[in-house]
Amino acid sequence: MRGQLPLAVLAILIGALATTGGVQEVVYMGILKSRTEALEIGTFGTVAGILLLSAGIAMLFRSKLALTLVTATVYVSLPFYILAGIIKHYTGWPMTAIGIGFPLLLLLWLKVDRRGANCPEPN
Repeated sequence: MRGQLPLAVLAILIGALATTGGVQEVVYMGILKSRTEALEIGTFGTVAGILLLSAGIAMLFRSKLALTLVTATVYVSLPFYILAGIIKHYTGWPMTAIGIGFPLLLLLWLKVDRRGANCPEPN
């Protein structure tokens, strides 16, 4: 479907950025400063970033697992960004908005793409 390549590349870039931020939180605040909450938030953010990164790679290669990975990304990213961005203020508002909205956009886009692929061609 049209637009899959830009969305896949954007998912890879955002996933890499989220993963880097999560690892930074784990190492610096969690391990070096011995803060348990930062360690938990960083680990959760790293997992969310890795899922988005892998979903972008699956979309790039048009894998059949792309829908499953995007769904898993939504299930992990929404609670994480609500907790880390809105409740605890670990992430800034731009990353919180992107972390909530972008996986939902990918899920909606893939659902519409799958529905269109199953429709018979008009005569």
